[in-house]
Amino acid sequence: MSLSWTDNLRLDDQEKDAAVIATVSPGVSIVRNTGALRGSLDYSLNGVTYLKTTYKSQLQNALTANAQAEIIPRTFLVDAQASIGQQNATAFGSQAAPTLGSQGSVSALDNPNRRETGTLNVSPLLHGQLGGLASVDLRGNLSVTEVRGSALGDSHGSGGSMRIAQLSAGVLSWFLQANTQQIRPKAAFSNRTSSATAGLNYHPNPDWLFSVNAGQERNDYLSRSGGEQTGLTGGLTADWTPTPRTRVNGNWQRHSYGNSHGLSFEHRMRNSVWRFSDSRNVTLGNAGATGGVRTNYDLYFLLFASLEPDPIKRDTLVRAYLLSQGLSPDAQAAVGFLSTGPSQLRNQMLSFALQGVRSNVTATVSRSVTSRLGDNLNQGDLANNSRIDQRSYSLSGSYQLTPVSGVSLTASRQETIGDSSNRRTQLTSLMANWNSRLGSRISIQLGARHSRFEGVRPYSENAAYANLTQQF
Repeated sequence: MSLSWTDNLRLDDQEKDAAVIATVSPGVSIVRNTGALRGSLDYSLNGVTYLKTTYKSQLQNALTANAQAEIIPRTFLVDAQASIGQQNATAFGSQAAPTLGSQGSVSALDNPNRRETGTLNVSPLLHGQLGGLASVDLRGNLSVTEVRGSALGDSHGSGGSMRIAQLSAGVLSWFLQANTQQIRPKAAFSNRTSSATAGLNYHPNPDWLFSVNAGQERNDYLSRSGGEQTGLTGGLTADWTPTPRTRVNGNWQRHSYGNSHGLSFEHRMRNSVWRFSDSRNVTLGNAGATGGVRTNYDLYFLLFASLEPDPIKRDTLVRAYLLSQGLSPDAQAAVGFLSTGPSQLRNQMLSFALQGVRSNVTATVSRSVTSRLGDNLNQGDLANNSRIDQRSYSLSGSYQLTPVSGVSLTASRQETIGDSSNRRTQLTSLMANWNSRLGSRISIQLGARHSRFEGVRPYSENAAYANLTQQF
């Protein structure tokens, strides 16, 4: 539960409304790493009540879930992911920092630009062999995105893929692949893409892997009438892993609507992790930073890879560690916005996490450029802007005062720039926390926050809060 005070509930300097906010967040966390069903679920229902103001109470959901069910051992599996969180409706509307300290997925301030967004992805996989010569993977994909209170951003998707690859591959091996995907927004035209490629893998030693592919693809990304374009596609991929702690990967693919690429570098040292990523690809629907490391959770998930190789056990370890340090696992490295239609996303990110004996530092710099594909195909911000540039800077530090208590400080800035006039926003925030464990299953956090927003409706906000977490 949480109790906080803010001097600007409405996020408007012209109509400041001080208020006390009480939040109760019952939740459940489940981790299973053995048996036919493996995965994790973290859900909370956040009831928010406002005192000394006329603003009505509200409920917010927060969910992160991943699961894999092995229906037939080594033959038929089903992967599923689900999430619920808060999303900006427009990149140029009011924005606010997380309001509950370590619970970064909850937004209790009166921000009309926020929408609760839920996603669900289900992907069955059938694995088999062709006469002992090749492996066959048939995968389906179903996706649903729902936005509370808005048709913009709602969509349903379906698709499938088939991959045939050489068994007992040596230095040189072959593969065949076919993919199809369709996204059907509730308030816009649907989009479809299909491709068929053949390729070769070259694996000269354990450190290097090269791949080349060529084929044909068809899509309707550039046509409002649904007319499809057919063209040639081809690409290259290289993967270098000189040590278990270092990995470099690069890829490039030709497309008729614009080439895509990806480049990533990751290096883990004993007490630090460094990562750089640069990618360009097409996204259908809501825009945001979909690639690379995005949160404190992601950074420490990489950092703890050498301590706990099992991803399910590592999830529990990382969440417990961040809670003890007073750091937000959901602290966003980049923001997004609701949209429909095809767009091209260029995402760049540089981040590192440094773990000391009693102190920790994490830093992230990111840039996401979303560009419209075609004419008059998008709704939302991309209907009036052909290009939206979002930049984010974040620096967090924590220090362990005693074995059961510590302090943390987080400074962040988010900038959004459009190509039309007067399309620019900037949010700067500073958060300071003190946290302590009162027992093996109970912890307390005291904190303060200052935010300043520059945009269509500028504001400044100050707040103080107390969080009490009881685990059962």
